[in-house]
Amino acid sequence: MKHAPNWMCTTLALSVVLALAGCGRAPETPATATATAAAAAVQPALAAPSSADARPDQEPDETSTEASLESGAAPVQGDAASPYAFSVDITLSPPAAQQLSRHRETIKLAAFYYGLPKPGLPEGIDNEMGQVFLGETELEIPGADGRAHFDGKGVQTSRLRYIEGEPQINLNVYSGRRSSEDNLLDCDFFEDAVRVAHAAPLKIHCKLIGE
Repeated sequence: MKHAPNWMCTTLALSVVLALAGCGRAPETPATATATAAAAAVQPALAAPSSADARPDQEPDETSTEASLESGAAPVQGDAASPYAFSVDITLSPPAAQQLSRHRETIKLAAFYYGLPKPGLPEGIDNEMGQVFLGETELEIPGADGRAHFDGKGVQTSRLRYIEGEPQINLNVYSGRRSSEDNLLDCDFFEDAVRVAHAAPLKIHCKLIGE
């Protein structure tokens, strides 16, 4: 009998070694492979929880709030305008406009809020004119045509319980007395219920005294 070539012996030896190395490893079944893949898919989800799973006591992200404001969404406004607020549109005659501009003079508006007293009020609640003082506000604007706005914050609402009927406004307009100690303007006068002034801007026209 002829002996087998050396390369055949070497091949048989390698086959035996590979067979012995795989004896202790069980083949992977389809079910085992499926379970392994499922476990691998679950782990990333556990490692990175979504923002919806954040703690209930965690503060909201302030960055998102700021972004929503910067996007153009109008912020929620506070209380509506005061029912005692009103606006005044001032117009000047040409000579008055020229005089105020030349002397850099201003215009002042003084609003006096009051009401008629209820019967039987304690002494000292009403003034010598028989009115209950509710507050006053003075504004100063440039000496030209323009609008002045009274925000109504000067009204002492705690005193409204002393008056009978609606609160009233007495409005006076005059020059700012920066260029002269005397008033230079002869302006329209307004006196009526606050409700009337609040409904629409008042129209006040001014001219020079003696014009």
